[in-house]
Amino acid sequence: MELIITHENADFDAFASTVAARLLYPEATIALGRRVSGLMRDFLALHKDRFAPRWQSDIDQEAVTRVILVDVRRESRLQGWERLVARIKGGEVSLHVVDHHGASRDDLVGDWELIEPVGSATTLLIELMIQRGVAIDPIEATLMALGIYTDTGSLTFASTTARDARAAAWLLERGASLKMVNRYLSRSLSSDQRGVLSQMLGAVEVIEIGGVEVGFVTVALDKPISGLAEVTTQVLQLEGHDALFALFPIERKKTVQVIARARVPYIDVGEALKRVQGGGHPGAAAAAVKGGEVGAIKDALLEHLNADPPRPRVVMDVMTSPVHTVGPRTSLAEIREGFVAWRFTGVPVEDEGQVVGVISRRDIEAAERNGRLGLPASSCMSRPVKTISPESPLSDALDLMVEADIGRLPVVSGEGKRCVGIISRSDLLRILYGKADAREGHPTEANQDMKP
Repeated sequence: MELIITHENADFDAFASTVAARLLYPEATIALGRRVSGLMRDFLALHKDRFAPRWQSDIDQEAVTRVILVDVRRESRLQGWERLVARIKGGEVSLHVVDHHGASRDDLVGDWELIEPVGSATTLLIELMIQRGVAIDPIEATLMALGIYTDTGSLTFASTTARDARAAAWLLERGASLKMVNRYLSRSLSSDQRGVLSQMLGAVEVIEIGGVEVGFVTVALDKPISGLAEVTTQVLQLEGHDALFALFPIERKKTVQVIARARVPYIDVGEALKRVQGGGHPGAAAAAVKGGEVGAIKDALLEHLNADPPRPRVVMDVMTSPVHTVGPRTSLAEIREGFVAWRFTGVPVEDEGQVVGVISRRDIEAAERNGRLGLPASSCMSRPVKTISPESPLSDALDLMVEADIGRLPVVSGEGKRCVGIISRSDLLRILYGKADAREGHPTEANQDMKP
């Protein structure tokens, strides 16, 4: 018997991956664990005649000869499959693995593996289907689109790749219904979810770790509630923390459900939840800790975060230093010649160790048209000047540039406001887009675009 399985509490990417694997392994049977996510359960209820997976309790684990494991390879996330895992590790059962998560200490090793760092496991299986010419119908295409869109935040998460976008396009070409996709992506909160949301809002404990705001919140539940991930995501968006760990102790189940979300790339919540029997992606992760205690779980997460504190990039990490400045009495004609020689479009004006203004190429051009190049820089420099400290987060520099509509910020240090560097619009764009600017490597670009 060939069996396709995925992790407990299967979400859209997990289930879509099992369906895609079934098209590649037509003799195999799909079996789901004891629980599926809330929205996934709703989808199955509507499509029960189209997709009819078997359940873990229906499977004779001694009869399985090959396992196709999708969207997971961690042994600890295969609750209920312990006998099957033991047979895999003992060499009795062949294992094929398709996964997109990072490596963990308890990963199973397959006889054949497809493990790539893309946004969705479904993407990897779609690429195999394309290679092998496998046909799909619009309902299958819609399910697989849900798998990709939910795991990539509709192609917006940092873990999303061009491969995910190409796979989504292939699905749309084959009739994937965006109307149905939006039905499950844009579901309104249930009354239970709204109740949890109201308890979470304003109850988040914020702990600063490495200069980053990490939120922790605990809401005790008297019964399991579906859709806690959606509620946690909304709280993160509404309150604006860099990361949020939500702990939901469920007395009836003697379990603590943990949902974690991060908005910034320097906190990996998936790695953090590996410490409490969970896992996931850098921006989204979950765990179900049986017999867990909230205080111990929180302590384990804090210990992990404090052992290697997140460090947001700050201005000094990317600023250009030293920076060329001019004095307030330097003539505009001399500055114009310097702009040509240095290839600058703007420079800070510094007087007695303090930045007192900024002069741009536009200022020089206006002075030249009016025959005023003999005047000093102080005659037309912009002031007061916007500055930033080298220890400020890059996000502050970005906000200030956008607010003031300027292209460069002098970086000043100490009470004397001495200019120690400059950070440019292109510096920030290079960081935001994660690639080198076309002009990188030209030190004279550092003072460009001092004005828009």
